[in-house]
Amino acid sequence: MTNLRKHNSPRLGVVSLDATGYPSSSIDLPNLFDAPAPRPDEPTGYLFHPNFWPFPIAHALAGTRPEVLCEGKPEAIKFIAKNIQDAVDRLAPHCDLIVGNCGYMYYVRSAVQSETPTLLSALELLPYALGSSTRPVGILTFDKKFTEQMMADHPDVTRLRIVGLSDLPNWSAFWDRDWYVKNPRVSTDELRRELLEVCLRERQTGAFTEIGSVVLECTAMPQFRADIVAAIRVPTWDIAGFAKSLLGA
Repeated sequence: MTNLRKHNSPRLGVVSLDATGYPSSSIDLPNLFDAPAPRPDEPTGYLFHPNFWPFPIAHALAGTRPEVLCEGKPEAIKFIAKNIQDAVDRLAPHCDLIVGNCGYMYYVRSAVQSETPTLLSALELLPYALGSSTRPVGILTFDKKFTEQMMADHPDVTRLRIVGLSDLPNWSAFWDRDWYVKNPRVSTDELRRELLEVCLRERQTGAFTEIGSVVLECTAMPQFRADIVAAIRVPTWDIAGFAKSLLGA
């Protein structure tokens, strides 16, 4: 990636698919990095939350629910790619880096282009993970079935070990369109507990026993990065950590 740091301090653009209660796009504001402050009770562990990042962010909604993209239908992918491209184009002049807020944007990685460095999915980091050792690479993902479908044509698919969380009581809440504003809210502590139980089990006796690294597909996972690293104890790739490193945080 080139052309980083157009400004005196780093600025990040975040493109999200839609969900009830997500922060509105800030790209139409006079200062797109000066969106209204989130409510104090809003969870901070998600990429579109300004307090998740150590630098200013601009946020753009690309429309369409994530599950429409997850299904991988060509006509839906083409439509969503256009929406994401439009969001990227509007953010690009103002940002040093643009990231996607759904790992399933991997489907549109080739269709969306920009002169501003753009990373739509942590799965775009797979070449680094695969090249770091000859061992299998774990993918910790939201939904195993959809991710297996998305990666079916990957040239190194036989080295991928995919584990999903969408069947767990708290993680399954992300299927609901209104998960972000649900009352009571999805518990961060319970998300962490369920995630770590899976990590420990899969590392000891499951799909992650022989892996040399792991990639975090779901953008709800980087908030638990330190816990995941402690549980799995292999190099861990995620979109937030990579973005922060690129922007010097």
